[in-house]
Amino acid sequence: MKTLSEWSSKFFDLLDMKNYEKPETAESDKLCFQNSLKQFLASGKKEDAFSVYFCFSEIFKLFGQGYENTKKLLEMLSDHEYHSGELLSKHRDHYSHSVYVFALGLAIYANDPAYRTNYLSFYRLEDNGISAYQFLKFWGMVALFHDIGYPFQLAHEQIKTYAEEVWGKDGKSNPFVSYGNFNEFIALSAETSENLAKIFPEAQTFFDLNDLFAYGLHVREGYDPKKVCPILTERIVNQPKFLDHGYFSAAILARQLFSFPEYKFDIRYLDVLTAILLHNNFNKYDAPDRHPIRFDEHPLAYLIILCDELQCWDRLAYGKVSKRDPIAWEVSLDIAANTLLVNYTYDSFVTREYNDGLELNVKINKNYQEMNNGTFVKKIYSYIETPLNIAVKTQEKKKEKRSRLFASDDNFIGLCDLAKAIHISYNDHCKSLSNDFISEDFGKLDLEFKMSNIEQAKSYAYKLELINCFFSRKELDYPVVEDFNHVEANYKNNLGFLCREEHVRWVKEKLAMGWKYGTDYTGREERNRKKIHKDIVPYEMLTTEEQSKDELMVNNIIDLLKKFDSNIKIYNFRAGRKPNLEIAGTGHRFFHDDPDKLKIKIKKILSSYSKTHHVIVRTCFAYGADQLIAECAAELGLTLKADLPMPVEEYIENVRHDTVSNGHKFGKEEELKMRHLLAQTVVCRVVSDPVYTYAAANAYIVKKCDKLIALWDGKELPLEDYDGKPINRGGTYDCITMAKACNKEVITVDCNR
Repeated sequence: MKTLSEWSSKFFDLLDMKNYEKPETAESDKLCFQNSLKQFLASGKKEDAFSVYFCFSEIFKLFGQGYENTKKLLEMLSDHEYHSGELLSKHRDHYSHSVYVFALGLAIYANDPAYRTNYLSFYRLEDNGISAYQFLKFWGMVALFHDIGYPFQLAHEQIKTYAEEVWGKDGKSNPFVSYGNFNEFIALSAETSENLAKIFPEAQTFFDLNDLFAYGLHVREGYDPKKVCPILTERIVNQPKFLDHGYFSAAILARQLFSFPEYKFDIRYLDVLTAILLHNNFNKYDAPDRHPIRFDEHPLAYLIILCDELQCWDRLAYGKVSKRDPIAWEVSLDIAANTLLVNYTYDSFVTREYNDGLELNVKINKNYQEMNNGTFVKKIYSYIETPLNIAVKTQEKKKEKRSRLFASDDNFIGLCDLAKAIHISYNDHCKSLSNDFISEDFGKLDLEFKMSNIEQAKSYAYKLELINCFFSRKELDYPVVEDFNHVEANYKNNLGFLCREEHVRWVKEKLAMGWKYGTDYTGREERNRKKIHKDIVPYEMLTTEEQSKDELMVNNIIDLLKKFDSNIKIYNFRAGRKPNLEIAGTGHRFFHDDPDKLKIKIKKILSSYSKTHHVIVRTCFAYGADQLIAECAAELGLTLKADLPMPVEEYIENVRHDTVSNGHKFGKEEELKMRHLLAQTVVCRVVSDPVYTYAAANAYIVKKCDKLIALWDGKELPLEDYDGKPINRGGTYDCITMAKACNKEVITVDCNR
């Protein structure tokens, strides 16, 4: 079985952006989107979900512009859930949930040929990348916006929960929320009605959204419009028990679309609206002559119902009852033609209640129970009619604590403003600029560079944690930071340290976007087109001017935040956070073992220590083991340092000569890989030895480390000849011997030469 990330990534292999309005940035924007989704599926964090929403909005410009015109719809959903969800008995996150649903739909389209064939046939499309682009747009609208109406249901549920807790569920006089101005809310302007009459001439006049929804349901489901319209109204007006957020989501999205007359509304957009309307409750209970949605009568509605039901893992519980029944924390899948196998992983199949430390009650987890007894799949089959064979498995596995979670506020809503501040901080006159200018200037950037600023903003929590700081909008009893160099931390120069960390983050971002080290360009335009950059090097190799850009950004950010009235303050912890743990890496340059299998072992070791420590990995970057260990550290996002036996350019040539003379390949690809790896180090220093190339550098990493990882074949070599003169110095066994002499723990990984 594979992860959702693996399955959904295949969609981007199908995708052709040929019809994209900015062909010059099409591939770059596609990669931004793909990387953002991959990052979210790896972390599950809201700030990474935000990046997916941002990329989608910027690429498709749903309401005339990019994210700015969808910002309120999306962020209000998260804000209301964050502040109101805990007042309810049952409620789970819908913001990140929608991105998981989106990824599921992409995975099914890309890997289930039966669904894709049906979708393409339904809309009379060819099976090509351009059709995938169309699917991405309309499926994205359905999946990412299907819950934007939830704040309406939240308000209703809050009063309902309060009344039931005070007067009981059967209280006939319990008050409830109902919405006034409803007719005005759903009314269509004369201009919109006239346009819709031209688009759908066979329909009767559209006076309001209910007329439009009813027509759409008639076209796809055969439901009688005369019966549908009054039912839609009844479900919203004077409803003491339930309010359908699906209806409000469809209505809000429709109002936004019609507020931009230049939008070319057609049946596909109506399918988006009715799919959202159908996804939650209407078709399950109140639709006239209701029936399960067939995948060949409304492919978008079918897919949103299927994915919405399947997405019951890794959803933050807000409500009291929801917290008592944890859902699965991980999922893996098998997807094929008409076959879907989903494996849900639970921390535990049971829930326990305690009082004064004593276990009072043990009960079967409700969500697991429904999956185990078949109720879960049975419900899905009652909502959709499908040739798909759905099978569900469950397993129990202790949930590991998530890494890279920080004390800084996880409310991501200020990310866009923070990204703008970072962008404009490079301008010498930024302090005199207005907020409107900053937003306008930011809006002119290509998506890749907007995302670069957003990723920079997202990295702040991590970087601040490294110097014992965090940010918050709350007024807290911690020292407020006005100057990073006046912070109590483990580093002599906090500003310089943050600059190095920022450069490494920038290097990783560039590599993920397909950039390479290179100098063969003149000017920014050619550089961006070729995606090569002379600054993909260790921080020490940057010019003073380039280093100053990072320093300017870090130094100005505290003041710039105040321009947006975000009330963010940076605080200093009174005590340090995770303690540092330095791990040195050494080993043989040449070996026969599979490097990928060795990497699994190395990553397991490094990951185990990173749970309790801020792990710093340092190696001498020789060919083979040194670079393999460094590669593992970089992929795990650990701090990486290089201690080289000679300057970078000289050392690369030394490694090339040594590797080739030993019968191995070291061409342009291998050189570029080494350069890119070195560029991801926060420190790259030279520790030379005139006699034994690696002796001084190895002695240095042993001296600095707390533990040593060694890829070793187990052979002990003599370190002195018959005359007592040193031999075999600077090698793997010499390094191990030095570490043991200094009482450093040595962790060996078997390596056959």
